[in-house]
Amino acid sequence: MTRTDIINYVIKKFGLESYLEIGVQFPHSNYDKIIAERKVGVEPFPVGDWLNLSVVKLTSDAFFKVIEPNVKYDAIFIDGLHTREQCLADILNSLNHISNNGFIFVHDCLPTAEYQTSREDNGREWTGDVWKSIVDIQSKNGIDVCTIDTDWGIGCIRLNPEMVGKKIDSILDWETYTMHKKELLNIKTVDEWQNSL
Repeated sequence: MTRTDIINYVIKKFGLESYLEIGVQFPHSNYDKIIAERKVGVEPFPVGDWLNLSVVKLTSDAFFKVIEPNVKYDAIFIDGLHTREQCLADILNSLNHISNNGFIFVHDCLPTAEYQTSREDNGREWTGDVWKSIVDIQSKNGIDVCTIDTDWGIGCIRLNPEMVGKKIDSILDWETYTMHKKELLNIKTVDEWQNSL
């Protein structure tokens, strides 16, 4: 399953209506394939044909500052700037705007080679250090976090008042990632994730 398949799967299964995508640079890669009644995209530097698409040309930080606090989305997909800090900021802001039964998805959580984890786009496959934000967010109470092992790794975050956060004390470097990623990121196969819903 691709990121698009994962998002459309939960939209259909749970009858979700509203969708927000952070980082829509190329609309035909994911955004325009999502089947939702109401869609909003956020992208400071859009590329391609943006006619008739509801894309806000702002950074994610600026977007979250201007939307009303009561605006909620049923599904949010984060694929913006691939740095730990920005991705964590996008997750925290999204948590303020997710519906009670909603899903937050984060792309690029499972790099396959160290060069992909560079903090700057290297012109090749680039996940940045997004995976570290998935480890970071697990320390927060009231959310359930896992990583779906497909399409470069898709973090899945849901509200769950019963969940107690867990603090990871490991040094988050490439060696730790390669040795402990399954535990650090709570990795699930697509089937395991679907069966857990």
